[in-house]
Amino acid sequence: MIAAATRPPFWLALLFALGTHGAAALAGEIVFTARVGDLGLQTGHIARGLTRGDSVTATLPGERFVPPRRLDIVPRAEADRTTPAGALQSDFSAWKADDADWIRENFAAKERPAITAFLTDPEMRAASRTGFARYDAAYLWSVVSYGDYALALFTYGQGEERAFGLTATFVFEDGGWRKSNALSRDETLDIVWTAFRQGDLSAAE
Repeated sequence: MIAAATRPPFWLALLFALGTHGAAALAGEIVFTARVGDLGLQTGHIARGLTRGDSVTATLPGERFVPPRRLDIVPRAEADRTTPAGALQSDFSAWKADDADWIRENFAAKERPAITAFLTDPEMRAASRTGFARYDAAYLWSVVSYGDYALALFTYGQGEERAFGLTATFVFEDGGWRKSNALSRDETLDIVWTAFRQGDLSAAE
């Protein structure tokens, strides 16, 4: 089993608390459980002697929202990235508005060249507009702390469809939370995302 748990500093816990309005927040540690065979990154687990049928876990401090917290579209002037939840809402709203400058602003500085390349590709941009046109809200299921990062587990559209869930990584930079791809090859993030979509989330005992 993999256990990856670190408690956030006080200021991070406070930011979580400030972002819980609109749904009952269950704070504590969350155990994420996923099958090795469902993971995107299986090689490391297999190398450690596990099989595809074995389960792995990651335990992280954070909050679950019951029911999932609805994040409606906000105008750019009202975007608030002082919490991970607010940063996710800003990101969703920026894509809905198809505002390239706002979209870039929501990303960490070192991620911006890559997102700029995406935004200047006409086909990718058109596909993005079409995709986001289907959704009128995002639904936040959980926010957890992982080292220097915050992980937001969410869905677009109807909040009940966990099978289509996504995980966004945020890092605190320039006074606010910004999206980052720094954990794209991280095994713990892979466990968290897979558990959200296909596995189990439970409160630590």
